Amino acid sequence: MGDTGSGDGSGRAMAMRSDVCARLDEIRDVVPADHGPELEEILASLRRGGDPAGPQAELHGLLRRSGVAAGLRDFRGAGIGGLPAAVEGHPVVEAYVCPRERCDRRSPARNQPVPPVCRLYGEPLCRRRVS
Repeated sequence: MGDTGSGDGSGRAMAMRSDVCARLDEIRDVVPADHGPELEEILASLRRGGDPAGPQAELHGLLRRSGVAAGLRDFRGAGIGGLPAAVEGHPVVEAYVCPRERCDRRSPARNQPVPPVCRLYGEPLCRRRVS
C-alpha cells in the first residue's frame, strides 16, 4: 500500500500532499474555470508521486495568477493534524489517514462513522490507529 517512489515518502512531500488534500475544495473555488485543466495537470503530477517540488511550484504560481497573493502559503497547514500525541494511560486514538500513505493528513475517527474522502485521489480515507 505504501508506494513511495523517489522523494515520495519524505516528510516534505507528505506535508505538501496533506495541504492540498485538506484544502482542495477551497483551492478549486479560487482557480477560475478556464485554468481548470492546468489545475488538473498539477494534481495528476502530485498523484503520480515522486518529488512534489515541481507541482508545488506550479500550483503556487497558478494560485497567484488566480488572485491569491500568497499563493499556496495561504492554504498551508489548515485543517491538518489536531490529534493528540500518544500518552501512556490514554485511550487508543484512531484517525482516518491517506488511503495511499502518501500524505500525513489525519482526521479524527471518533464520532465519525463515515470516513472523509481524500480530495487528491477521490478515495475514502482509511481508519488507522495513530497512538
